[in-house]
Amino acid sequence: MTLKHRVFTSNILMIVLPILLFWALMMGISGAVLVLNGVSFDSGTAEKIEFLEDWHSSGMGIVFTGITMAIVIILTLTVNQFLTRNIINRVMKPLDTLISGARQFSENNLAFRLDYRAEDEFRPVCNTFNEMAARLEKNENSRKELIAGISHDLRTPLIAIKMSVDGIKSGVAATVSQREKYLDIIENKTRDIEHIIEQLFLFSKLDIDDFKVETQIVNCGTMIEDYIAELSGEYERRGLALTVQELPEDIHISIDPLLFHRVIINIFENAAKYKTAEKGQMNIRVTRTNGIEKRAEITFTDNGPGVKTESLEKLFDVFYRADPSRNNVARPGERTGSGLGLAISAKIIAKMGGSIRAELPDAGGLAIVINLPLAKDRNNGK
Repeated sequence: MTLKHRVFTSNILMIVLPILLFWALMMGISGAVLVLNGVSFDSGTAEKIEFLEDWHSSGMGIVFTGITMAIVIILTLTVNQFLTRNIINRVMKPLDTLISGARQFSENNLAFRLDYRAEDEFRPVCNTFNEMAARLEKNENSRKELIAGISHDLRTPLIAIKMSVDGIKSGVAATVSQREKYLDIIENKTRDIEHIIEQLFLFSKLDIDDFKVETQIVNCGTMIEDYIAELSGEYERRGLALTVQELPEDIHISIDPLLFHRVIINIFENAAKYKTAEKGQMNIRVTRTNGIEKRAEITFTDNGPGVKTESLEKLFDVFYRADPSRNNVARPGERTGSGLGLAISAKIIAKMGGSIRAELPDAGGLAIVINLPLAKDRNNGK
C-alpha cells in the first residue's frame, strides 16, 4: 500500500471509527440495561425505547454515557496514535535514507548508492538520487582525468623546451645549426602547448554552454572538397593521405563552418597521430540516409589500428585512452595530443543538431561517422 493510500485510509478510520465504537458501546450498554432491569426482549419497541429514554435521562444513564464517550475517545486516540506513528515511520525511514546519502555526498563519497526497495512514492525519488550520483561520479572522474591528462600533456613539451634551453645555455649547441635546431624544438613545443590550451579553453566553453553557434547553409560536398584542398598537403607531409570516395552535389546542411572545420581537424589529427603504417590513409564519404528523417552522413575511415569493440562508445569521453595502440606517445614531427579532440568534436556536433559515433570497418581501422540534419529538414520541418 502506498503512502497516499495509507493516509486516505487513516482519515476514513478517524471519521468512521469513533461513530462505530460509540454506537456499538451504546447498543451493548442499552442491551445490558434492559436485561438487568427485567425488561423482556419480547416487549414492544415503543416500550423499550421509552424505558431506555428514561434510563439515559437518569443520573446513572448520564454517567454511563459519559464513561462510554471517554472510552471511545481513548480508543480513538490510541488508534490515531498507532496510525500516525505508522505513517511517520513510513515517511521518516526513506527521509533518513536520503539524509544518509546526502551526508555521504558531503563527505565526497560519490560512489555511494541508496538501497531502497519499497514500492512507494519514495522509490522514484531514490532512483533519481542514484542516477544523479552516477552522473556526479562520472563528472568527477572526468574532471580528474582532465586535470591528469592536461598535466601529462603539458609536461612533455615543457621538458623538451627545458632541455633545449639548457642545451643552449650550457654551450652544447655550439654551432649556428645546432642552436637553430634547439630553437625549432622550442618553437614547435610552444606551439603544442598553445594548441593544448586552446583545446582546453574551447572544451570548457562548450561544456558550460558559453559558446555561440552561428550556422549557415552549405553544400556538404563542396565544403569537404575545400577542406581537403586546404589540408591535404600538410597531412601528406605527415604521412596521411586524404582521399574522397563519394561526394554527392545536392546535399546541403546547416552548420557553423568554423566549428565544423575544428571537428574535421580533430578527426584528421586523431588518424595522423595513431597511424601504424608508414603511409596512413583517410577516406571520406558523404551519403544521404534513407530513414524517416533524411540526413547527411559523413564518414571518415582510416587504416589505423582501430580500437576494441567495447571502447567505441568511450572514444568521445575526455582523455579516454583504454587501448594501448592508441596511447599518447607522439611520433617525430607530430603534435602531442590533449585527449580532448574527439570529446570537443562530439560537443560541437551535438550543438549543431547532429550526432557522432565510431565504428569498426570490416577491412580494419576506425571510422568516425557524423550524422547531420539536411538544411531543408531544419528550415521547413520536412
